[in-house]
Amino acid sequence: MLPNHLNGAWLTLPTDSLRIYFDLCIIKYFLDVISPQNDMRDKLLQLLSDYPSIDVNAMGFPKGWQQKPLWQ
Repeated sequence: MLPNHLNGAWLTLPTDSLRIYFDLCIIKYFLDVISPQNDMRDKLLQLLSDYPSIDVNAMGFPKGWQQKPLWQ
């Protein structure tokens, strides 16, 4: 269940809540609240770069997810 009001950036595109991308967004949101200068985005990009065979579409990542406010 999502709250009605969020203080930070959140998802701007419809997202399947049963895919890992949705869970990563929740983690990123909380990290941004707790530690605004966190490096989760950089570590996730590095992980995806290290393992190019990972199908991010199957994980629920929308096209252009890196440019969304939550991931900036």
